[in-house]
Amino acid sequence: MIVRDWLYTWLVGIVLLLTACSQSVSRFEDTSQESIPPDRVPIVVVPGISREVARQLNGSIIPYSALALRTDAEALTRLGDPRFPADGDRPLGVPGELDRALRGTDVRGLQGLINHLIQHEGYVRGDPEQPRDKDYPENPESVRTDRKRLASLFVVYYDWRRDVAESACILAEHVARIRALTGAPRVHLVGHSLGGMVVRYYLRFGGRDVMQERECPLGSGEVRAALNAPGGGSAGRVVTMGAPFRGSAMAFRALLQDFNLFGIVSLGLRRAIFTMPVAWELLPFAGEDGQVPLLLDHKGVESVPLYDARTWVERGWLIGDSSDPERQRFLQTILARATKFHQRMAEPNPAEETIPRLIVGAGCRPTPARAIVADGKVEFLGRTDADSPLFARITVPGDGVVSLESALGVPPAPTLTPVTVCSGHGTYVNDPGTTERIAQFLLR
Repeated sequence: MIVRDWLYTWLVGIVLLLTACSQSVSRFEDTSQESIPPDRVPIVVVPGISREVARQLNGSIIPYSALALRTDAEALTRLGDPRFPADGDRPLGVPGELDRALRGTDVRGLQGLINHLIQHEGYVRGDPEQPRDKDYPENPESVRTDRKRLASLFVVYYDWRRDVAESACILAEHVARIRALTGAPRVHLVGHSLGGMVVRYYLRFGGRDVMQERECPLGSGEVRAALNAPGGGSAGRVVTMGAPFRGSAMAFRALLQDFNLFGIVSLGLRRAIFTMPVAWELLPFAGEDGQVPLLLDHKGVESVPLYDARTWVERGWLIGDSSDPERQRFLQTILARATKFHQRMAEPNPAEETIPRLIVGAGCRPTPARAIVADGKVEFLGRTDADSPLFARITVPGDGVVSLESALGVPPAPTLTPVTVCSGHGTYVNDPGTTERIAQFLLR
């Protein structure tokens, strides 16, 4: 049995390497077949939305003017497909390009934990596509130039503008490659913000698009089967921080107003954000009646059928020409997909519930939960409007971006440890106590 498992791991590694070679040229040759020590479980870190990644996506990789997904019929049929290009760009190459472009740049929301694991726990950061490439400034110089030793900590970047299922497909492929090339039977996963949502989707469904019951198209044969199996079988322990498990009102604001998505993406992008599947999938989840308590007027809190396309058209929330058939088709399709996504994420799932999980949320910062309606117009209050008498009525405890209720919004289970801290959305691991607790949980 041991020989068979080793042979399977070796074969998976060969197939993944051949697949990767069709996308990029390896920079380093493997000089041995060493594996990482058996007591060293690799850690895979999945960031959320950040301005650092946004600068790269809006620059040389895939500009916002040529988004990965559009509103036309072809785009609608390819929702969730990581191979769908934008103006000739190869989306499967984006994670590697981001990794190379962002070396030396802090991983927003996670850098403090990465530094701790390297400096105090002996982890080594490496390229998730080539674990012997350890040329990262966090590593000691002697480690950076060593081409034999395998890395044990990896950051997986992705194009977060696209669909969550698609991002999970990318994550599944990277986890499979890391396991095959390091010989590790499993990995620990750490997700911040949207990265936590991607990790949770992966635990439950692997890289499969469960909204349309389509396979993650990467790999072939046994590799593809592994990528489409629930990721819980490949995960050891999981940590999430500030993940919008029940959505965020900030996504609603970004779709209605020329405003920073999650407070960090550049202004002037409302038209582009309209085409981003992730913006719709991050909308606040509806109740069983399909309503979302999202608006505040002189009568009190109003619940709206947020996932009914007529709501967006009748209230004038649809950007551009609301009579445009293409725009209406996009709206109906993307809302239906977001609804299905929310439903599937709310279902009981044994693959997720068997994994030890530490979920961290913050509860000391006012966090937007709804908007104000005045004379038929929707208005939003920011942190600078804290003196407004309505501010307390449109905010709830959270980290300033994701509410505490959303960050801890997963079903209770014996394997689940929820933790409440006082933090801003991007500063969870700036607190040494929180970082130490996360490290102890991962290495227990």
